[in-house]
Amino acid sequence: MAGDVTGSATPLTAGGDDAPSYVPAKPLLDALEATTADGLTRTVAITDPTRAERAVELTVCRAGDGRLVVGLSPDSFGDGNESLRTLARQLAAERDSSALLETLSNAATAQCAATGAGVLKTVGNEGELVAAVGSLTVAFGRRFALPGSLVREVLRTRDVVTVADFASSGRPLAAVAPELRVGPMLLAPLIAHGVVLGVLAVTRDAGDEPFDKRETQRLRAIADYAALAVWKTELLEQAQTADRAKGRFLATVSHELRTPLTALAGYEELLVDQVMGPLSESQMDVLERMRSVTHHLASVIEEVLAYSSLEEGRDKVRTTDFLAADLVQAAAAVIEPLARQKRLSFAAETPPQPIRLTSDVDKARQILVNLAGNAVKFTETGQIKLEVKTRKGEVWFTVRDTGIGIPRRDIERLFQPFSQLDNGLTRRHGGTGLGLYICRGLAELLGGRIVVESEVGKGSAFTLILPGD
Repeated sequence: MAGDVTGSATPLTAGGDDAPSYVPAKPLLDALEATTADGLTRTVAITDPTRAERAVELTVCRAGDGRLVVGLSPDSFGDGNESLRTLARQLAAERDSSALLETLSNAATAQCAATGAGVLKTVGNEGELVAAVGSLTVAFGRRFALPGSLVREVLRTRDVVTVADFASSGRPLAAVAPELRVGPMLLAPLIAHGVVLGVLAVTRDAGDEPFDKRETQRLRAIADYAALAVWKTELLEQAQTADRAKGRFLATVSHELRTPLTALAGYEELLVDQVMGPLSESQMDVLERMRSVTHHLASVIEEVLAYSSLEEGRDKVRTTDFLAADLVQAAAAVIEPLARQKRLSFAAETPPQPIRLTSDVDKARQILVNLAGNAVKFTETGQIKLEVKTRKGEVWFTVRDTGIGIPRRDIERLFQPFSQLDNGLTRRHGGTGLGLYICRGLAELLGGRIVVESEVGKGSAFTLILPGD
């Protein structure tokens, strides 16, 4: 049986692993005496009338000699732990640091019965309020000197710090934000892997009661739970920033290379056409080799530019209506000469009935040419086949080869950027390792996908699946 009793209790420290017991105040003691008059054991929720939350849960019963026995219910710990576990799950789900700090501030406000909360970080020799909710919102973004601040004290002690009346404390933040009319303030360090990542603070309005020992312990626990989530999110954002910088660098270098390469190709065409005079057979052979190398370099640059566009979300889909057979023929016109050079047979098969699609034909052609080009590159003998069919409202474009095949465990790694399955193959066949990554990105942009079937030593089948009309 359980009941609700309004009042307060004074905690006593118990030895060993026992939970602390409580000595009820006189009015509360009288209420508990009445509750157990029938001799039954009850669990009683002790609530503070000044707060909405339950303060503590007590187990109340009578001893054999009639004395009143009051103990702390184990459930009192369970509720708090569950709320912390819920907070940990919420923080782990956040990927953006601003959203994570706001979630943390709101949770600290609720669980510490505060009127405001926020996160402070150091910037050089200054501190800054980088997240704020409730009464701390008016000081959001304010910077203040670290010397003499509560943040500096937390950094020095690596422990919880409190002040009873922050507004009149003369602290640096109070000086730069005079409109911040808060009374009690409680701060706890966010420590992960031995590094202080910031400071979590909760506040109450001027004139309110200071934070008690229980709320101090609760804030410390919240900070411990949150620190690892903050650390993980900061690492993720640093990696994303570095990745964007890498993409911008690659795009800039590729654009700078493409301009002189275009001019070089133009001069090459003039020489091949013998505009500047007749050339010998050996000279024409050198020009043909130059053309091959120039074409390869241009392909590498275009792949890097396509990768940068996908990473930065600059690729746009331009839809048109077209026939699947026309798309296959356009891809075959590029691939058939390459297959012929390696003495591979090539076949393009389309069904007799027309298949119509609405998509970006240029991007679809780019995917098929890339898939078929890979098939030619990694096939030494046999054939390359490009076929199309419909299945359950989708259009399947499949490139089959009789090449070296791919181990099942390595298939997913094929689609990672700058990835090659074997360094020896990279040196032998060349390539940036971006082709399949770009194919998958373009396929998803078109609302489709790419599936792979392969057997080592027997060949592979790469299929582009697009939505049908």
